[in-house]
Amino acid sequence: MRVEWRKQRDGSLREEWYGRYEINGKHFVLNLGIKIAGTPPESKSLRDEGDGAYERSRATARAKLETIVEEAKSKRNSTQLIERLYEIKTGESLESIKLVDIKEQWLKIPRNRPAQSRYAGECQATLGRFVEWFNEKHSKVHEMGQVTRTMAREYLDDVSKSEVTPRTWNGTLKLLRSTFRHLLPPGCLNPFDNMPTRTMDTVFRKPFSAEELKAILDVAQDDDFIRPILVLGSCTAMRRGDCCLLKWSNVDMKRRFITVKTAKTGQTVSIPIFPLLFDELTARAKADGKKLNAEGYVFPEQAKLYQVHPDGITRRVKHVLMVALRGGIDAVENENGQDAPKVSPEEMRRLAHAYIAKLRDSAKTRRLRQVFEIYAGGATLPAAAVTAGVSRGSASNYLNQIEKAIKCPVVRARDGDQALQSFRKMDDGLLGAKRKSGLRRASVRDFHSFRVTWVTLALTAGVPLELVQKVTGHKTTDIVLKHYFQPGREAFREALQTAMPKLLTTGKTTVEKTSEDELWEIIEKMSAPTWEADRARLLKLRTRL
Repeated sequence: MRVEWRKQRDGSLREEWYGRYEINGKHFVLNLGIKIAGTPPESKSLRDEGDGAYERSRATARAKLETIVEEAKSKRNSTQLIERLYEIKTGESLESIKLVDIKEQWLKIPRNRPAQSRYAGECQATLGRFVEWFNEKHSKVHEMGQVTRTMAREYLDDVSKSEVTPRTWNGTLKLLRSTFRHLLPPGCLNPFDNMPTRTMDTVFRKPFSAEELKAILDVAQDDDFIRPILVLGSCTAMRRGDCCLLKWSNVDMKRRFITVKTAKTGQTVSIPIFPLLFDELTARAKADGKKLNAEGYVFPEQAKLYQVHPDGITRRVKHVLMVALRGGIDAVENENGQDAPKVSPEEMRRLAHAYIAKLRDSAKTRRLRQVFEIYAGGATLPAAAVTAGVSRGSASNYLNQIEKAIKCPVVRARDGDQALQSFRKMDDGLLGAKRKSGLRRASVRDFHSFRVTWVTLALTAGVPLELVQKVTGHKTTDIVLKHYFQPGREAFREALQTAMPKLLTTGKTTVEKTSEDELWEIIEKMSAPTWEADRARLLKLRTRL
């Protein structure tokens, strides 16, 4: 342990004292933050003495170095003690996981049920960006235990600069907090603990009215692929994945009930089969005939598409919604007169490169550029996302961002997608709504809207909340009431007027009795002595009914 000088590139001495020390075979050199005062010795040797001011500054630097070394040794000894106690108690050595291994170790965290592949891919991409950031900003940090709270805040601040939504920012924080909680050695402080989440810009999905629901099912009547899924979602409030992956073993046609374990929450729900759905399932069972397998999917083609490309289901559903809510395919085609101009692929690339060059250099911009180059080179969107190490949703957002900026098509249209893509360009908020932050529009009408519609209609009609929860699988009433009960104003007013006392809903301080009220009052009070008088009153009342 000693204090020393350090030289600049031009050979001159730096202004501060530096300290050098060794702990457990590791050498450390750090700036002590104490200026070299006075006049150094003419020999420029640390062995010789300078004037009084010089020697006083050297003594101050040496004292600070001794304090730093003692603190470092104390911290190291405490860590060694924890490691030793853990080893004695469990028989296992305690090791801090390296940052480069965090993605692999995340997959090994015990879970109640395996993580879905799409969710796991998004988490792996987020953790990969976290490791990449540390390699760039803090290259000397190699283990999770070395990540400090200051570094954690710095990383999240950089995430904020990428213009992500509060929802994405909160998701990143929760993922890192959970990962560090599970993978850090016992006794280590989690650098992401006690960091507050951000207030989210919540955009609620809109329920369909009874008239809109009928129009949607009418439009899908001849579409044998998407109609069964829409009927199932409308009648059961089941999520998209649960509808597509429904098995015959979950369906009791005799008792007319569906019992299924939901993929998202793992809750088992029981749902009565309404006549409309019963007819659809009966027709499906007859079509399968002898091939019907109890463990097979009720809708095998839909299950296959959902497993390979779940957004393909959403695309088909939104096309039906677009046609139904716009008043038919003719109305949609008539409104679609402002398509983006078509340009050559070379011109599109030139415009895109010019736009990207103007963006601030950041990790997000580099990912955007990489996704575009791979996609423009002929790769599919999923392949571009995998190669660039981002989620499919992020890759899609990047391409849409470029397309919106250069005002010409970037995303290649798939068969049957032209009408839907054109609709998105002139969408006035029917299916989507602009967020206060973030680039991606919020979906207000999609497949999940059938779930919101079911809950809203049920609660408005007076179905007890406890029964609704048995269908949706929610444990708390707050989730149902906040996110799923979204009645329209007229439906809300009608439900309240039906339930509240007439004194409050008629606008009169004295409530007049209706003919029906008077009839039941006479019948309830009728007795043998008053029979003749009551009979006369009933005959007179009959003329008013």
